[in-house]
Amino acid sequence: MACTFINEMLKPQAIRIGVISNTDSFIPFTYALATQGVMVHVFFSPSPDQFVNQKVAAFIQQTKIPFTEERNTSKDLYQWLQNGNYDVCFMLGYAHLIKLDRLKNQTMRIFNIHFGPLPGFRGPVPVFWQLKTGIERVGLAIHELSEKFDDGPVVWQNSVPNLPHYNYQLVNDILSQVCVEGVFYILNILLQRMPLSHINLSGSARAYQKRPGLNDVLINWEKMTATEVCNLIRAGNPWNKGGLSFFKGTEIKLIDAEVVDSKYDKGQAAGTIVTNERFLHIICSHGEAINVNMFFFNNAFLPAYLAKTAGLTLGEKLG
Repeated sequence: MACTFINEMLKPQAIRIGVISNTDSFIPFTYALATQGVMVHVFFSPSPDQFVNQKVAAFIQQTKIPFTEERNTSKDLYQWLQNGNYDVCFMLGYAHLIKLDRLKNQTMRIFNIHFGPLPGFRGPVPVFWQLKTGIERVGLAIHELSEKFDDGPVVWQNSVPNLPHYNYQLVNDILSQVCVEGVFYILNILLQRMPLSHINLSGSARAYQKRPGLNDVLINWEKMTATEVCNLIRAGNPWNKGGLSFFKGTEIKLIDAEVVDSKYDKGQAAGTIVTNERFLHIICSHGEAINVNMFFFNNAFLPAYLAKTAGLTLGEKLG
């Protein structure tokens, strides 16, 4: 519906859109705009992930969208904004705080697309924390840029159910599609010269989550329930190869797991392997257990039915 409406409203060259990003998640909404004949320009800050950079390069080569790659983080973006004469800019994933006082002479509107509900999931990796905490719906927000990270007035938000098979990468891919609707909604309002309404979030709890560290991805078998362990594994898959534990002093990462319905003897120590024929069941807190389907150990990806070959036998303990 939104795409049809904006297609009627926009004419090629009628509006100039700037896109600022360091991730490939900008591709869906940028492609949607470009296919409508909108003048889109991309400013890209290279990602530490070379696969992301290759994907972005392939997208630009295919679409021929005007493209600028950041070289100098202190000046390149400001020069690009000042020279671009953009009407609206959308930012997604850019790691540096933009100093608005350096853009005082600019009339453009700048919006940040944040893959987490605000103000409860501020921070650089909101998808990780949404999955780890196991909230019922994973969401995103688009807000006007302010002097602080993830802190401007929210003008659009949406969410989708947090399904059991979702992991970190899949949720990022889904939200990159969902945000297309938000971008078109904002542009439609602006093109009609109507004011953008700010969503009232005054009663919502504010929180900032840092970038995950070692303790954030480490499985605490004694304290974490089976559901919490599975949530952590999904939140760390694929970027951290799931949830981290140790086996005889060596790192082991659980890539995929599910909660086992039946409970085991509560007297068994958390982290203990209780079956390893073709399944790998591990005790969590409160006598609950998980069934591990895939793990990474000694630089190898292994399915559960090969656990014995790695020494993960009945009665052994992780942690």
